[in-house]
Amino acid sequence: MTIEITIPEEWTPGQALAMRALLQHAILNATPVVAFIRKDATADQLKEIYDRVEALIREAGLEAK
Repeated sequence: MTIEITIPEEWTPGQALAMRALLQHAILNATPVVAFIRKDATADQLKEIYDRVEALIREAGLEAK
């Protein structure tokens, strides 16, 4: 099955390829955790959120990849 996703026009080709690689890895190797944040979130804010989610996954006795 092929799933197509439309990405925002302002994304660079590198951002699109990175997202494709991350989604492909998650689908083949794990169960992805997907979260939506506002467009104006900074890289630091996103990193902080990701770190918190990763900590929750590890504390639950699961492995974050």
